[in-house]
Amino acid sequence: MYATANLQNRYKQESVTTASPIDLVIMLYEGCIKQLKLAKILQENNEPGKILECFEKAENIILELVRSLDLRFDVSKDLLELYQFMIDEIVQAGLTRDMERIDPVIGMLTSLCEAWGEAKGSVDGDVFSESGAE
Repeated sequence: MYATANLQNRYKQESVTTASPIDLVIMLYEGCIKQLKLAKILQENNEPGKILECFEKAENIILELVRSLDLRFDVSKDLLELYQFMIDEIVQAGLTRDMERIDPVIGMLTSLCEAWGEAKGSVDGDVFSESGAE
């Protein structure tokens, strides 16, 4: 089992170090969504200690997204406000155990992840069309 876990960790590390910037953003969104959904499952299973760990990981992921923003652009300022809202909702959910507060956060993260996925498809399509390899 240790060997399998070690291989999985090496694969994850390799995926991150070789990923494009768009892929990294998508990975961050997916990781945050995963942590928030896991927190909901843990709440259903009455495991409160682990819920806070999931919330902390989700907050750290969002903070990493904040650090990646270039605030010279209006869209980055809008994303900053959205990320701040998400962190506030996660903190409140942790304090009150009101898991419904994270549903909109999961929805927003899912929408952002899908939008970045579409952008990635457009960028990949442009690369192929420019090289004549369609």
